[in-house]
Amino acid sequence: MPLIENVPGATPVDDISGLIPTHITTRSELNEWEAANILKAAIKYLTTKKNRTIDIAWLKKVHKDMFDETWSWAGKFRHSNFNLGADWHSIPEQIKMLVDDITHWGKNKGASVRIHHRLVKIHPFLNGNGRHARLVADIYLFDHNQKLPIWPDQALIEESNIRKQYIYALQAADKGDYKPLEKFTDELLSG
Repeated sequence: MPLIENVPGATPVDDISGLIPTHITTRSELNEWEAANILKAAIKYLTTKKNRTIDIAWLKKVHKDMFDETWSWAGKFRHSNFNLGADWHSIPEQIKMLVDDITHWGKNKGASVRIHHRLVKIHPFLNGNGRHARLVADIYLFDHNQKLPIWPDQALIEESNIRKQYIYALQAADKGDYKPLEKFTDELLSG
């Protein structure tokens, strides 16, 4: 089973030159390794509440913490275009606009949904954008004493009905309709 097997709607993993662990040869091994790396970052950010300032450097740091044991390019904006996401030249500007918008959205679940959507839409990194967007939104909720969704991580990184619903919700948000993404997130809320 080659590592290059890609999931529809996901950023393709065609270039593995930045892969740090040399023993990984399949998509499932990569998923497992990344999940362990991401768990360390989630524990770091979701165990102590802070009044964090979301800025460009912090967003890059979260991505680096999520993937620093997996990819050499972790925490660095991409330098090429994909079939989705902002033109790579405009990523810093798009992220700056998101950071500025966050100050006007308030400190609630609706703001976290917008943060989540915009990060996915901009697609600033070579890979891990959806997982990064979900963790950043969770950190935002955590810091503002809101309930956190329990993301079905495995179902969101492989071809599944849940992934199809998630992509549909993101596409609706692309058109300005955040209700499907809010509903999708609400259905995953803990306690």
